[in-house]
Amino acid sequence: MDVVLRRHLALLLAGVQNGDDGVVARLARSETHRLVGAIRASLRAHRLDPAGCCGACRATRCVLRDEISHALLPVRPAPADGG
Repeated sequence: MDVVLRRHLALLLAGVQNGDDGVVARLARSETHRLVGAIRASLRAHRLDPAGCCGACRATRCVLRDEISHALLPVRPAPADGG
């Protein structure tokens, strides 16, 4: 299953990076709801209790939530001076 999921995500990314605007728009329309659904399903297993502890990780820092948050941070342009 992991191999199939990784292959699907790789193909999706390649389509978005290499496709023309029409292809990218069709991919966005067909895949966005599926990706959001997958993230929501994953987070259901990692619900926080009233004390803020993750039920799956059994810790105050949820590894999955941290990784998703990091992945969804906005991309910042590189500084003009390169540093």
